[in-house]
Formats: sequence, structure tokens, C-alpha cells
Amino acid sequence: MNSPRKLVLDSWAVLALLQDEAPAADAVAGLIRQAEAGTLALHMSWINLGEAYYALRRRRGEDMAEAMVKMVARLPVRLHEADSAAVLHAARIKSEQRISYADAFAVGLAASLGGAVVTGDPEIVALAGVVAVERLERERT
Repeated sequence: MNSPRKLVLDSWAVLALLQDEAPAADAVAGLIRQAEAGTLALHMSWINLGEAYYALRRRRGEDMAEAMVKMVARLPVRLHEADSAAVLHAARIKSEQRISYADAFAVGLAASLGGAVVTGDPEIVALAGVVAVERLERERT
């Protein structure tokens, strides 16, 4: 039996879902439905969840940030701790690419799982030749 396709959510994807940013939010919601059905596996690094937490806390306050963490915990998303191997892998990626350190954790996790990063973050999208990327779009206004 084939294992399901592995996708890594970064903070951009989670924030787009939470803030209902079309069409990205609809795409992420569709991925969640597929994960619930077992047709794909969603993953996320705690580092990227922490990045979403601090961004949301700054913009909307602690209550909203805490609610986001609880929401993600209820989703069919496997959260990965950043052990020493993940930290050094992200550090190597950061040293070689023009991305934030937090983004390097999403890229590193996707690479280690043989999966793709789900994002609309231009820094990660630019790495499509280095790591598989499933690009999300925001509606242009």
C-alpha cells in the first residue's frame, strides 16, 4: 500500500487559513479535509507554529494566538519537535539559502519527509528547485 502524500504547513499557510484569506484559506481547508480522509498527511514544525503564534499575538492579542494553537492541535496535523538534527538541518539550509531561520525548519522538515511545503511565502516559493513547494495564492485587491 502506498503511503499518503506528505505536506508540510508553514506559518503562512496556517495564518492564511485562520484569517480566511482567499483563495489560500480554501486550499488549506481542502488539504485538511483530505488529511481527515487519509489521502494525505499534514505535518508542521513547532518552530513554524511558534512563528504563527508570535505574529498573531502581535496583531490580534494573546487570546487569539492561544486559540490558534488549540485549533491546530485539533487538526489532522502532526506537529514535529525541533530536535538537534532538525536544528542543524535548518541551520545548514539557512546558511545556503535566503530564507528566515523559521522558514528553514519548514523546508528541512519537508526535505526529511520527502514531502512538499505548502505556502505562499515568497522566500520559500523561490526555493521550488531546492524543495517541493505547493504554492498558495492570496487574492489580489
